[in-house]
Amino acid sequence: MEQTLREKLRANRRRKRLRLLRLLVYFGIIIGLITAGWRYVHQPGFAFGSADIRGTNRLTEQDIIEMAGSQPPFNLFTVSADKVRTALEHDTRFQAADVRYMWPGVLRVIVKEREAAIYVANSYQSYLKVDYSGMVLDVTAAIPDANAPMLVGEDCGNVYIGETITNPRVLNILRFLDKIGHDTNDQIVEIVVDAAHQVRVQLRGGYPVLLGSADTITEKSDVFCTVFNEIKDKKIQAEYIDLSFAKPYIRLNGNENEVILKK
Repeated sequence: MEQTLREKLRANRRRKRLRLLRLLVYFGIIIGLITAGWRYVHQPGFAFGSADIRGTNRLTEQDIIEMAGSQPPFNLFTVSADKVRTALEHDTRFQAADVRYMWPGVLRVIVKEREAAIYVANSYQSYLKVDYSGMVLDVTAAIPDANAPMLVGEDCGNVYIGETITNPRVLNILRFLDKIGHDTNDQIVEIVVDAAHQVRVQLRGGYPVLLGSADTITEKSDVFCTVFNEIKDKKIQAEYIDLSFAKPYIRLNGNENEVILKK
């Protein structure tokens, strides 16, 4: 009787050991399959997924691969969203970036490009392409396009790409341009600051707008927009507009009359 009981106990222990052994074998197989699969999807030449790039035409899928430190073809398993996001945040061309994985097999990249607000001279007889925050987007020997007005009469010194200008009058002008709206800024071809730091804006319509001191120019943004829109809507032919005084007025083209505008 005792022997039979001992045999049963031994048999139970054997069965437990066999079950444990089978579990270990199954676990080893699963780990092996996972490891083999991981190596397979990470091997050079394996392609999976795609990049959905929005907000710019200055980025390609190849750029995303390089930012992630990966190799072509595009492989979602080797392209890190965090690395791509960090690279874009340090790219002076872009103001903001959102990078995330989307189902099924898509890396969505949404960026907001920095917009050029002005061109302004620096200390090396070249021009700085500056955005609305004052960041230098590019340094050029000549102005390559007319996408932003030229600022004349101010020098921003020795500034490099990616740095922010420190000239307070230029920063005030940038704040003014940002407040009037980027579409309105597109109608400005030149901004001139004279020796007394008085600002004159030349519009595409051919007439200048006198804005007064560069130190207080941001205070003129609302009245500038009001006058600009009124002239555009009523098709007023102006010789110049003076907003430097308490009451703004328009000098009409071809006569001595002045149109006083209510603030």
